[in-house]
Amino acid sequence: MATELNLKNQIYQMVESMPIEQLPDLLQFVRQFPQQPAKSEPTSNIAPIYQLHQHAVDTGISDLAAQHDHYIYGTSKDDV
Repeated sequence: MATELNLKNQIYQMVESMPIEQLPDLLQFVRQFPQQPAKSEPTSNIAPIYQLHQHAVDTGISDLAAQHDHYIYGTSKDDV
C-alpha cells in the first residue's frame, strides 16, 4: 500500500510540474488505458483464456485469419 501511494504521489507531482499546454495530451493518453479493478480484487471465476477476447484489436483487415501467413511472413495470398 505504501508503495502504491508513493507511486501515485510521484505521478501527481509530475502532472503538477507539467506545462498546462501538455495536459490535454496527457488526458488523452491516460484515457487509452482500460478501466479495470485493482489486481487484488478477483474479477471473476472465469479462466483468463476465456477473457482473451477483451484484448482483441480491430485491425481493419477483413481476411486476417484466412491470410495470416501473408501478413506475418509476407507470402503470397492464397485463394480462399
